[in-house]
Amino acid sequence: MTLSTLLIVLISYLVGSISGGVIIGKIRNVDIRQKGSKAAGATNAFRTMGALFAISVLVIDVYKGYFSVYYIPLLFLDESTNIVKALAGFSAILGHVFPLFFKFKGGKGVGTALGTLLAFPQFYFTAGIGFLTWLINLFITGFVSLGSILAGIVVSVVFIFENDFILDELSIYIIFISIFFILTHRENIKRLFNGSENQFKKIMLINLFKKND
Repeated sequence: MTLSTLLIVLISYLVGSISGGVIIGKIRNVDIRQKGSKAAGATNAFRTMGALFAISVLVIDVYKGYFSVYYIPLLFLDESTNIVKALAGFSAILGHVFPLFFKFKGGKGVGTALGTLLAFPQFYFTAGIGFLTWLINLFITGFVSLGSILAGIVVSVVFIFENDFILDELSIYIIFISIFFILTHRENIKRLFNGSENQFKKIMLINLFKKND
């Protein structure tokens, strides 16, 4: 690994460590890592602090992923490769989950991962399908965590098909993201199996139709 690549990885991790949930929380004089699921991501922010708080967190988390992949490599390289961009993206996700500035207690990495995917034109269609998967799951089951896990799996499968089953650096990157989502949602998976996972019942289609009856 060259010095330039090492600096890109390090700075991307530091940018990823800028936790939207913690920063907005400090402005509001609250620590969402002490509330709900104790995660610093947009889902827990929405559940515990409301929509405006959560949107602010999501914008920060998505953009830092995009910024790390699209802009940081340009600070050190005239033309960056997909491998360097992927390293920057994963470093930002790692920073979000284990933020240096906030005692290594962050979110699940979903919003930041989405931002990194949007920095690759090759992933536009895949990211769109992943978002639709997440949204459909949310309306049917009410489980955000399940939607995130399923979206991670779906984007890998869709991209591999779209890429004609060629296992290149982008395929490896998106597969790695899918596996990482499962790892960061370990506790959610346990709660899904034992029936104690948080559920947004109000947004489920079956309940929306009940209200209209």
